[in-house]
Amino acid sequence: MSIEGLEKNILCIDDDPDLSRVIAEIINQSFESGSVQVFHSDTSEQGLQRMQEVSANIVLCGAKLPGEMDGFEVCRQIRKKHPQCAVIILSDHDSETDDASRAHEAGAQAYLSKPVKKGEFLFAVNSVLRVAQLDTAIHEKNQQLEEALDQLKTFHKKVADLNHELNADKRRLGTSLEEMKELNGQLEEKNSQISSMVDELSRRFESTEDLLVNIIELRQPEHRGHVDRVAKISMFIAEKMNLTDYQMRNIKTAARLHELGIAALPTREKRIEALDEGKNRSHTNHTLVGEMLLKGFPGFELIANILRHLHENVDGSGFPDKLYGDRIPVGSRIVSAASYFDHYRISNADDSPMDALATMNPLCGKFFDEQVMDFLGKYGQTQMAPETDNTLDCSVFALVEGMELAANIYSESGINLLMKGTFLNADILNKILKFHAVDPIVGAVKIKQPT
Repeated sequence: MSIEGLEKNILCIDDDPDLSRVIAEIINQSFESGSVQVFHSDTSEQGLQRMQEVSANIVLCGAKLPGEMDGFEVCRQIRKKHPQCAVIILSDHDSETDDASRAHEAGAQAYLSKPVKKGEFLFAVNSVLRVAQLDTAIHEKNQQLEEALDQLKTFHKKVADLNHELNADKRRLGTSLEEMKELNGQLEEKNSQISSMVDELSRRFESTEDLLVNIIELRQPEHRGHVDRVAKISMFIAEKMNLTDYQMRNIKTAARLHELGIAALPTREKRIEALDEGKNRSHTNHTLVGEMLLKGFPGFELIANILRHLHENVDGSGFPDKLYGDRIPVGSRIVSAASYFDHYRISNADDSPMDALATMNPLCGKFFDEQVMDFLGKYGQTQMAPETDNTLDCSVFALVEGMELAANIYSESGINLLMKGTFLNADILNKILKFHAVDPIVGAVKIKQPT
């Protein structure tokens, strides 16, 4: 097992002198020699002082400490003064208080019970370090976007100044048509430059999105192409629901990034487990991890909100906020169904789209929105291979006895007159003609050609 980068420092703040020894033994057994160093402090005051001396990347802090501050207050101090440092709160297993909630409120990245278990400790360490790596990458892209925005603001100011000068020229030059044309040409040129700047900003936004998609794909090579297929399905449903272009852009981006939280999980086994939506919708937290990574990133706020509510169920039984019905963002409802559908297709490659829909239909009104499922069904029909049976289009008046229907017959009012596979006889033909005179049959009648 290895951690990206060297010289990671872990500081243990606890009155138990054996804690640092146990942690050091786990570190020496699990990581490359010299890549991680362990330090120890007995009290909260010593710990905060030691924190500055060793530049710790992770602090293991006991919930109860000697001194004026408990572990939760120490955590708050560290989060305030050293926001890049991760804090893991340790609590006695028989604690009568809800230390997990207090740890979350204090800003801790993880909570463990004593005695420390090797597997839980290693999971927590790897998780916080990998999330920190993703945060760093996103922070760098955020800085690039902020620089681009500053350039655009500067350019807008220059254009505003130029417009002021041009308007002054217009007043001085009066109504001279040629000079006005020249000024208009300059304005158009500047507008073109502004459009180019906006396009560049859009390209940078898309490059950031592509970077995050690549991170997801690299972490899940066995599901390569899943996010783009989910985006395609989501766009089909969104178009059928007549959503705005702005909503559709956010939904497409959310669909491409909906597994960002899964990519942040530390092991392949955990990622595979999180991908099983049928079993993990009620307790997996990768949607919250995805929201956390995106919500502070300019332009991704609404997308982060879509990711947060991917595992809400329309009956109110979902996670994390137990929203129900249309209180769940429409993007979350769409991407949730599309992702479930494509995961089924991946896991059951020999099944048809209709098989996937048959599995999902019992969950309609429980997990999935009924309108979304209706349009997902239409998408599934577009993915079905065309029938190989030879058919013939025939008018109502050309029907004869002995013909077999290759498709259902519907009237203009939507009544299903006859089912596919019906063999026509004299009585049926007479009834069809009488009904057609009152409620005309829609389109041509499809007949199976004799083999």
